[in-house]
Amino acid sequence: MKKFLYSFGLASALILANAPQADAARIPELKVYDLQVDVDETRNTVDISLDLHARAFELSRDREVIYTPVIIALDDSDELELDPVIIAGRNRWYYYMREGALDQPGHNIYRANTDVHARYSTTVPFEPWMGHCTIEMRQQTANCCATPETVPGDSDKGNVLMASIDTERPALAAPFIFAPPVDAGPVIKNIEGSAFITFVVNRTELKPDYMVNRRELQKIISSIDFVRRDSDATITRVHIKGFASPEGPYDNNVRLAKGRTETLRRYVRDLYSFPDTTVTQSYEPEDWAGLRSYLTDSMNFDIKHRAEIIDIVDGPLGFDNKDLAIKTRFPEDYAVILKQIYPWLRHSDYRVTYSIRTYTSLEEIRRVFAADPTRLRNVDFYTLAQSYPEGSPEYMEVFATAVEVYPDDPMLNLNAANIELERGDLDAAQSHLLKAGSSPIADYARGVLAARRKDWKEAVRRFTSARDGGIEQAQQCIDMAESIRDYHPVSYHITTTLKEAQDEAKAKAEAGSK
Repeated sequence: MKKFLYSFGLASALILANAPQADAARIPELKVYDLQVDVDETRNTVDISLDLHARAFELSRDREVIYTPVIIALDDSDELELDPVIIAGRNRWYYYMREGALDQPGHNIYRANTDVHARYSTTVPFEPWMGHCTIEMRQQTANCCATPETVPGDSDKGNVLMASIDTERPALAAPFIFAPPVDAGPVIKNIEGSAFITFVVNRTELKPDYMVNRRELQKIISSIDFVRRDSDATITRVHIKGFASPEGPYDNNVRLAKGRTETLRRYVRDLYSFPDTTVTQSYEPEDWAGLRSYLTDSMNFDIKHRAEIIDIVDGPLGFDNKDLAIKTRFPEDYAVILKQIYPWLRHSDYRVTYSIRTYTSLEEIRRVFAADPTRLRNVDFYTLAQSYPEGSPEYMEVFATAVEVYPDDPMLNLNAANIELERGDLDAAQSHLLKAGSSPIADYARGVLAARRKDWKEAVRRFTSARDGGIEQAQQCIDMAESIRDYHPVSYHITTTLKEAQDEAKAKAEAGSK
């Protein structure tokens, strides 16, 4: 959390010691020239500076006045008495001088009736109870060695109330703005797999009953049948990509890969009477990427020169020369590759692409959400969320699920960020906002995040950008953020003579300018 330093000079003040009339002759006025209280939340300290004008104290030579600042919790749970300031008459002053008290730490002793400022400053650790406290001046007076008498002040504790501290800032109650995502169209899903169809050596004709072909063909057929049994799904494409292994001349491998893939494509097309454009094909004449993957990822093969063979695969040699280089340089390893790996590179990858129909009623959307939310469009999640009270568990579950299904959708990430902000998980909210785009509404949410982190400068910047982009709620948030940013934890209850002098000088200057 970002913390702030507050330093506020006192506006103004004159403290009058309200003593009984009988004691008025021997109780001087306490005049504060200046007072400053700083609450530093970064260092966790409270700084108090006090300046009394000693000439204001007309004391008899044997009298002294003792002023003791006290920090008092508003709930009376604790208090801290600080070092006193003593204004001493002539004889008392010399007494302290003879005793060596003037130079001792914590002794703030000044001679009355002199043109001297009694400056006092101290720093104390900020304790939690000081977040709601008052700073008061305890007044006492004594003659020579008599017991000091308390001079009552105007506070509830009988002191002079100088300042109060309240570090609890008002909360920024920014409403969350949820937005519908841009309709991405129907849901498109895929089923993918690999079938190892076996062909007669150097031939392209497909024989369904040859070796294990019936089993491998069933992989493709089962995937297509799975979609065809789904009343909500429509097959839009079946794509087959054939691969050949690298042994043999490259040109012949091109012929085999192309021809075998086309044969398999026609077989699937005719089996289901698909339009010719529905079943498409592509091919890879030599599956070098597959060979590299086996060499790097599988330790099941007894190959002694893996690194050297991988260098050949990645190197600049032509396809035929790569196979020849492996064969001639590492014949034992090549024999293993030829027998145990190359057969796995003769495969046909297939992908069945299908679309899910659009669900038009809230009841259908709710049913599908419970059964398989991946079938819903991005806008369906927003529709479903609006059917629940904002902030309810159901409402938050819908948006949390939506961003799992569509992890890159800007508006769904924005809505998920709002959910996390409401939960108080600021890090999760930031992660979603990284993918929420650069819209005004996204800037608004980033402003809320900055405010939750007490970064009021960033909050105002983001809210301003959102306001300029047309978000009406942003102006109110700007006003609140600026108010919190400029919040004064210190309030003063006295008027200093310095402030009076400054106000008087200002008034004269203004009068002169007229």
